[in-house]
Amino acid sequence: MIGLVLSMIRARPGQAVAAFVLAMLAMAAAVSAPVYITTADRAVVASEVEAAPINELVVQARREAKAGDRAFEDLAPKVFVFPGFSTVFSAETNTYVTSSVAGVEPVAPRFVYRDDACAHVRLVEGRCFISQSEIILSKPTFDQLKVKVGDPLNVDWATFDAEGQEWIGSGKPTVMSVVGAYEPIDATEQYWADFGYFDDRPSARGVTAPILAGRLTLESIERLTERQALDVVIDHAAITGDSLVAVNGAVESGRAQLAGLSGSPTVKADLPHLLARIERDRSLVSQVVPVGAVPLVLLCWFVLFVVVASATGERRQELGLVALRGVTLPRRWWLAAGESIVPILLGAAAGFVLGHYLVRLAAWLLLGTSGDVPLKEGANGWALTALAGAVLAAVLAQRAELAKKTIDLLRNVPGRLSRWGAPVFEVVVVVLAVVAMLQLRQGDSGLTGFAVFGPSLVVIAFGLLAARGVLPLAERNGRRALRRGRIGPTLAAYAMARRPGSQRILALFVVAIALACFAATAASASDDNRDLRIRVELGADRILTVEPVSRTELLGKVRALDPAGDFAMATAMLPTSGDSGAQRMLGVDSERLAKVALWNDTRFTAAEAAAALRPEVPRDSVILDNKDVTLDITVDKLVDAFRVRFVAVVIPLDGSAAGEVDFGAPQLGRHTYVRNLPMCVNKCRLAALRIRQPEDRGFDAGITLHSMAQRGETVTDFSDAEEWRVPETPGPKLIVPDLTLLGGGLHMDVSNYKGADVAFTLMPTDAPSPMPVVMSPTAGIGDHMAGFDGARVTVKVAGEAVQIPRVGVRGGIVDLDYAERLSSGGADTISPQIWLNANAPADILDRVAAQGLKVMTDQRLAPLRAALDDQGPAVALRFHGLAAGFAVLLAGGALWLVTSLDRQRRGGELRALRAQGVARRDASANGYLALVGTAAVIGPFAALASWLLVREHLPVFTDDPGTFPVPVWPSPLPVAAAWVASVLTLTGVALLAGARLRAATRQR
Repeated sequence: MIGLVLSMIRARPGQAVAAFVLAMLAMAAAVSAPVYITTADRAVVASEVEAAPINELVVQARREAKAGDRAFEDLAPKVFVFPGFSTVFSAETNTYVTSSVAGVEPVAPRFVYRDDACAHVRLVEGRCFISQSEIILSKPTFDQLKVKVGDPLNVDWATFDAEGQEWIGSGKPTVMSVVGAYEPIDATEQYWADFGYFDDRPSARGVTAPILAGRLTLESIERLTERQALDVVIDHAAITGDSLVAVNGAVESGRAQLAGLSGSPTVKADLPHLLARIERDRSLVSQVVPVGAVPLVLLCWFVLFVVVASATGERRQELGLVALRGVTLPRRWWLAAGESIVPILLGAAAGFVLGHYLVRLAAWLLLGTSGDVPLKEGANGWALTALAGAVLAAVLAQRAELAKKTIDLLRNVPGRLSRWGAPVFEVVVVVLAVVAMLQLRQGDSGLTGFAVFGPSLVVIAFGLLAARGVLPLAERNGRRALRRGRIGPTLAAYAMARRPGSQRILALFVVAIALACFAATAASASDDNRDLRIRVELGADRILTVEPVSRTELLGKVRALDPAGDFAMATAMLPTSGDSGAQRMLGVDSERLAKVALWNDTRFTAAEAAAALRPEVPRDSVILDNKDVTLDITVDKLVDAFRVRFVAVVIPLDGSAAGEVDFGAPQLGRHTYVRNLPMCVNKCRLAALRIRQPEDRGFDAGITLHSMAQRGETVTDFSDAEEWRVPETPGPKLIVPDLTLLGGGLHMDVSNYKGADVAFTLMPTDAPSPMPVVMSPTAGIGDHMAGFDGARVTVKVAGEAVQIPRVGVRGGIVDLDYAERLSSGGADTISPQIWLNANAPADILDRVAAQGLKVMTDQRLAPLRAALDDQGPAVALRFHGLAAGFAVLLAGGALWLVTSLDRQRRGGELRALRAQGVARRDASANGYLALVGTAAVIGPFAALASWLLVREHLPVFTDDPGTFPVPVWPSPLPVAAAWVASVLTLTGVALLAGARLRAATRQR
């Protein structure tokens, strides 16, 4: 029997090759999923490690030790012995350094010994330290102390005087020799850990970098204590998918041992945060990839079923002759199945190898890695399932013909669709799809378990039902065409309605097009979601975070940087109030909002938001200089006022600290009060006029303000009550004066204070009150927020945007200038930033430095977006596109193989029709294009149904913040492109198949 099977294969090599190729593709598709998961796993691990902050890749042990105590130094490095781990011990103390050069102020640098420090600095002068008493200085310190290589320095142990806020020498000076000046090669590398050695911000130390020296040099300083540290630097290559557990175990073991050393060192290890993200990434990859792999494997089985069924149908007469000769049913099954099973087994072996190399190619194209995964990775349940499914599909494909009577087989007439077998199968598929979707929708475990089959079963069920629904329509069209004498459309419609192969091909086309559309939809929606998230969280194309400066200085310098407001905008966060429901509020230079910010709401535009944030105000700010200011005031009542003073609060426009000018104690009657404003050399803004009593204790008073003058000219009068305001009243303990116009001036009155605190303050209305804010609809700010000075500010919601730049759905924005005017303090900003759009000049960093602003971080849209693209869900979704393209090619190949098998028999039928006078064009009408056209219409709806059911469960981010739901409708262009590509591919195959069939109608 084996020899007979081999003879049959040799006699029909085309059918054997078809089974071989399809089995190979099915196995390659099955193997590609686990191999891609392994490859993607490596890619996301490498990506997460590369993007991890330093603190997650360095285990930090810290200890305050007495001078000479080396227990920690001797034992700590021994507890972290693991491949890829390197330990860096350091010790430091505070020193007081005086130069021998006259006129040079002493400084108080950190004096640091650090293992192998010379390998991590660049010597710009001299050499590195070698022996005891040799030190190297940072180049700025070297220049500041005005020393040369070889000069001596007096180094003393230093302590900090909290009362005087300065460092002082506290020991016996040691003379040390300066042998070099250095600069760090990379101050951000893991080696320096979190010590912040190179901090350019001014401090009481007087320098911004440490002295570096040897261990014995540090020992030579007379000191009481020193700070010791061990940094365990974890190399990037040490963390792989295979080593995660071992690395974590080594870190936890070392941390436990360090905690038990003398001196109770503190140990900080943030590596578990990184490992948790990696595990989440890996989990999502293994969860998302099968969603695309399952339908591909099912499609391969279905194609194999279709092709084997067509091949068996072509051997119908042969099977009838075998049955007529009395061959038993088991032997007939073996003869029929053996011709397919043998090529399937050989194809599976070839597909196992092919799948690995296809993934290597895909990984090189999609992930930037070679994907060199050993063959053993594919030897798992996926491969066995694919092989078993392929064999079962081949056996089931022959069941229909082998179950027929011998007379039916000998007639060699194609069978019609089964009256009950196919509908039962379709019902089973529909039921399984419903079960999978119910598990997905009602469970909370996402696309796991049987739910992973949900998207593919929905698409397959849709395709089968659509193919079933087309039957009566095709039959009706065929009858109508026959009545009208249109032979070609009649033959095409009947071929579509009555031949089982046509129905299967239609279902196959629907599934292939639907999978292509689904993959494009998922990829497009995920891309849109990642774009939205990065746009919201960043806020602009580029963000420069600068060192803290005052709000006035930040606004002024950014406006000077970009006078036209074309590319730069100043922003700062407002403090949050103590309320539990307080939302994050961002202050922006709203006049530049529309040009600079990445705004994400089309219903309420950035221009509309800017207009809402900056309404007209009753008056301009009161601007003063440093000359004498004259206040003309009448005081007609003072009760319980023991030590009250007139105070003017001014905010310097140059960004320096806010100032308060004391005009003295108020006197009854009309008087003129004069004071100079020394802090207003570069002009100031008047923030408030106050009558203040110590501890804000209450008192009754009535005063009338007539005018304020400077240089003999009136700066402002008080004739318009709308130009002035009093503070908001936050509660029953604080009362504010009543304002009325009286005698051409503004009268302020507090009566019957009854023990309450009094805010006897007058402020210009150069900012709107209540303060307009633009909020996310879900933020819920209430009726007030905290101002820059922490005071309560009443607000009104002037507009709503779905996502607010930088604060998302948990906050809002206000005008930075107006918020500053409402503040009576000039403290530094919280998180001062310069937002830039794509038009920012290439030398923007130099321009920012020229304004005296120091850039701390520089964030750009593209690198942050690329980081999201390297997360597990994004990497996994790329497999869907690969699988969809494979599915379309597979469907086209199935049509080609089926028509090749069918061509010889149908060629005879069509030649007979030609002999009866039927035109060649009509005789060769096959309905292939009609199948493609029908599937092109149905496929997108099948994809849409599957998408709507699984959309909410499709992971997009590893660290999902829960505020960026996957959009229902993705960008249409990628979906349309996938649809067009798949339809054109199948149309091309249909045209070629039709041409081959027309060629078969020629008379012999």
